[in-house]
Amino acid sequence: MITSQASPSHENGNLQRSEVAKIVKNFIEAVEQVVATTAQTRVTARTKAATLAEYSSIEGDAAGALAFIGDFGGQFIIVFTKEAICEITTNMLYASTPYKNHRDPDVEGAIGELTNQIGGQARKGINERTGWKATNGIPSVIVGESIRWTIYGSGAIIVRVPFTTPELHEFYLEVAVSHHPAAGGMVI
Repeated sequence: MITSQASPSHENGNLQRSEVAKIVKNFIEAVEQVVATTAQTRVTARTKAATLAEYSSIEGDAAGALAFIGDFGGQFIIVFTKEAICEITTNMLYASTPYKNHRDPDVEGAIGELTNQIGGQARKGINERTGWKATNGIPSVIVGESIRWTIYGSGAIIVRVPFTTPELHEFYLEVAVSHHPAAGGMVI
């Protein structure tokens, strides 16, 4: 465990891309580990299809979001199609009948739990590998039908990584990183 490394270095007030890549890699690994452990579902990150942007328009049926602040800051959002989150929730809760309604309270609870665990696992991995520290906010859950919203990242780098479930349903992880939320705030 690395405990004495300095805070991330900033170039012109922003994190260097290699440092953003370290942060995003930990979030990708956290998604894979948490979903595999908690929901007994092996998901595949399609990192070659990842995109980089300064703002993002998010589309999906359900999402979990969580902000983080500290040596690095920003927000991550995990966005699901209704089919993907119902498949994951069915496995997570060992349901005898598959979930079909992403608005079910069990599914909404699963989104919040997954979001919280992914945030904690990613922060732990980042801290162990780099010594950087951050704290999480409280997870938010958003559920609807073909919902759309836009993240604006003033001074942030936003990386989107798609994932596929065993039943070939899609979801994606969006990580918006800025060196400090006060300097690179985001509005959802």
